Amino acid sequence: MRMSQLLVQTLREAPTEVRLPGYRFLLRGGLIRPLAPGSYNFLPLGAQVRHKIGMAVRQAMRAIGGQEIALPLIQPADLFLEDADLRPKTKRRGGLADEDPFFRRRAICFRDRGRRELLLGTSHEETVLTMARGVIQSYRQLPVMLYHVWEPFFDEGQPGGGLFGAQETTVMDGYSLHADGADLDDFYVRVQEALISLFDRSGLNVLSVVADVNGSYGGGAFHKLVWPSEVGEESVIVCDACGYTADQAVARAGKTLPPAEDMLPMEDVETPDCKTIADLARFLNVPESRTAKALFLVAYIEGEGDRFVFAVVRGDMDLNEAKLKRVLNAETIGPATEAEIRSVGAEPGYGSPVGLKGVTVVVDDLIPQSPNLVAGANRPGYHTLNVNYGRDYEAAIVADVTLARAGDPCPECGAPLRVEKGIEMACMAKVGADYSRAMNVTYLDRNGGAQPVVMGRYRLYADRLLAAVAEANHDEHGILWPEAVAPYHVYLMTLGKRSETVEAAADRLYAGLTAAGVDVLYDDRDERAGVKFNDADLLGMPLRVVVGERGLKKGTVELKHRRKQEIATVPVGDLVSLVKEIVSGQGREHFPSLTGRG
Repeated sequence: MRMSQLLVQTLREAPTEVRLPGYRFLLRGGLIRPLAPGSYNFLPLGAQVRHKIGMAVRQAMRAIGGQEIALPLIQPADLFLEDADLRPKTKRRGGLADEDPFFRRRAICFRDRGRRELLLGTSHEETVLTMARGVIQSYRQLPVMLYHVWEPFFDEGQPGGGLFGAQETTVMDGYSLHADGADLDDFYVRVQEALISLFDRSGLNVLSVVADVNGSYGGGAFHKLVWPSEVGEESVIVCDACGYTADQAVARAGKTLPPAEDMLPMEDVETPDCKTIADLARFLNVPESRTAKALFLVAYIEGEGDRFVFAVVRGDMDLNEAKLKRVLNAETIGPATEAEIRSVGAEPGYGSPVGLKGVTVVVDDLIPQSPNLVAGANRPGYHTLNVNYGRDYEAAIVADVTLARAGDPCPECGAPLRVEKGIEMACMAKVGADYSRAMNVTYLDRNGGAQPVVMGRYRLYADRLLAAVAEANHDEHGILWPEAVAPYHVYLMTLGKRSETVEAAADRLYAGLTAAGVDVLYDDRDERAGVKFNDADLLGMPLRVVVGERGLKKGTVELKHRRKQEIATVPVGDLVSLVKEIVSGQGREHFPSLTGRG
């Protein structure tokens, strides 16, 4: 592509409110332009990077046997719904009107001219199974991996962070179909390895993070691939000693059991102005681990409505609301009002599970092992000493509901945990057979019996990959594109005043490189050398070739790798073969052929 014909305008500065350096360079380089909050135009250079990423994704999926398909964005509502009451056939948690727990997005309903109910879909589990029904008839046709690259609309609450918060974004969605869970388990690992390898070739190191182990997202495990970044919204618990890595929403922490004690009699004591655990521990001169922290909440449970919940964790720990939602099978959960707390006989700031009725009590699994705790007395200004689970109160649910924090012991090896911020780049789930059973999608096994197809599903956020590459690969001058996803392999430029000799030589190199399969951005503009050099660094193509009058008199041109300082002088006749050799490095740093040249 000749730059004189390219729709591009580079900028000296980005808007002052832009904080992310990679995003700043994408704007300055003319790759993207914001249209509205969460909405972006991709100019030709940005679209070229998108195309390269799409090619890399397709290559990764084909390598594990994936077959590309194309699916409609707009889907008929009767594919999902049993009746006009919007009851979902496939029992997506929360239904179509609420957030999907896997993709965390909303489906948008509307009608066409014929008054048919339609959905602006955010995923295609039902569509893929409908397509497979009747086509897959035998176990001999399984497994099969189907994928498509498309642009769903995500109704983000507060879009931000550049392309990381885009409302319309490119993703790869994959769906694998299997005869049984063991086959899914094996293939799931292959997909995960393929995605991690793709990120590695793109210059990104990602963490494989356990995001669910209880099957809440379908039939089995759920993982995320998270790119560590301080600007990310994901919180990941990491153990550097043994490699345990989990989403903080589901992460476990080691819990040390306190020494056994005889149960002492309960005793109310006056504790004025002690509404927090810290205040209480100071006043009574006891460690926070000797107190019980009470939290009053209201959970909404499908088919039941609101349920008043009293959660108890030890005072030195924090409640993990995501875990609590899971054990309650609740759709939403939030704090109770003071009026709601008093309506069940409890007191805000001095609450206790002792003596309460009509309340679902949930205690952390360490509470039954922690004797003689200090708890609220359910009256203002008083707490009760020596409250013991089992003797003084019971719970409807005993489960791990605490939040794993930095410094807590690892549940696997006991080493200190740390918290890593990051951005979700991909996710994958073992859906199992629930969707297939609901839609009657079966195959015949070896014995001729009908069995439901087992499904896995996978998503890679391609535009987030583009954004993360820019954030992870830049210097003070611009982007340093990895060769695997660079918009062009070579930035070819002429130097000095317009010269027929120089332009003719550059034209020949442009034609030769292009014929050799090398993607070239040819800066043939009549601009000052400083402008071209600055744009070359800003746009960040892996290789820069400079054609100038002085070099041509010696029969040479200059060749420089964007990530390296040295500049090599290369005979004009060797340039095409040398560049082709470098480009064939397939995204790895490969510049040894210049050693000793020039």
